[in-house]
Amino acid sequence: MSKRFFFPFEQGEETLHRLSDRAPLIPFHQVVLDFVQALSHRFVRMRQYPEIVALGFWMRKANMTTMRQQWEQDTAGRIMKARGSVFHIAPSNVDTIFIYSWMLSLLAGNRNIIRLSSKEQPQQHALLQAILEELVHPSYQKLAERNVILTYEHNDHTTAELSGICHVRVVWGGDETVNAVRRIPLLPVASELVFPDRFSLSLIKADACNELEQAALIQLVQQFYNDAYWFNQLACSSPRLIVWHGEPEQVGWAQSRFWQILEQVHADKAAEVLPALQVQKLTTGLWLSAEQEAIRVNNRPAYARVMLNHITAEIRERHCGGGFFLETIVNELSDLVSMLNDKDQTLSYFGYDRDELLEFATHIQARGIDRIVPIGKALDFQEVWDGQSFLRSFTREIVII
Repeated sequence: MSKRFFFPFEQGEETLHRLSDRAPLIPFHQVVLDFVQALSHRFVRMRQYPEIVALGFWMRKANMTTMRQQWEQDTAGRIMKARGSVFHIAPSNVDTIFIYSWMLSLLAGNRNIIRLSSKEQPQQHALLQAILEELVHPSYQKLAERNVILTYEHNDHTTAELSGICHVRVVWGGDETVNAVRRIPLLPVASELVFPDRFSLSLIKADACNELEQAALIQLVQQFYNDAYWFNQLACSSPRLIVWHGEPEQVGWAQSRFWQILEQVHADKAAEVLPALQVQKLTTGLWLSAEQEAIRVNNRPAYARVMLNHITAEIRERHCGGGFFLETIVNELSDLVSMLNDKDQTLSYFGYDRDELLEFATHIQARGIDRIVPIGKALDFQEVWDGQSFLRSFTREIVII
């Protein structure tokens, strides 16, 4: 199966063949920090792509400096080395996610092979153009020799070839993708990070929502909109279930105000409403309405909502994205614990203080919930993701006794 190299161009196969001959860099090498800053300056100017702008802000100098200082503090007096070569398999539904793992692997000092989806996407094209224009600069020769960006149609032989020369494999994708790639062996000394299907939810305290002045509520809904509608609600951390906490009367009033404002925010954003997705949301809502757990269905151009008295694992799986929301009510915060399962990733919240959240977190028994963040921060990437530290996973320690 032929490979299409985005970088390097004519010498892609040769660079790939010689990749292991290039010594890894030290963590937080200055050339990497300079490259990250150059990309950050480019990304924050891409106003037509808010997801890329958010990526650019994550890569800004202040954040990288904080990350480096924390790393130096945590590893003081220890010998930390890059693992070697990292093979990143990017997903097709979230254009920017491969950049985060690639940047952290670069910061750790690794060589990298990035396999992108062959699906044509405007955001991916914009990202690639900026990256390639920087990588060809003479200042980044060290990186040009240590990084290969390519694509190829799904092919186990090619994936096996690349897996056979890496020391860490990073797989972004659904359960099916993860299971398929896991069947392909790695070097005995290699490790693997996988990011399969996950499910995320929002928790809103109804009385806190009702106490908000109109301007503050609009701000909250705008933040929720960014969490839910960027990436068409297909990011692993995008909320799909809204859990309202409070008495039914309080919840009803909060819901009425919240969803009314969301319709206005959606209209103000001039968000495109694709007819096919509208039909899919309608049919999914009608499908769920036949379940005994369903209380009511509300379908609008901006969203589809299904109110449920109980959330099952099967109902969770019937999600089409694009502004489709499951809803339920809990009387006590502790009632949420029994709803959680191993797939849950991000819980975004409004109306709770840290002590309440700490108490709640101590009672979580499922594998799920790796992040608890305020509404508006669900898509903010962090060095620790899905409960795993990228910098730790991308480095190794030499112990001297």
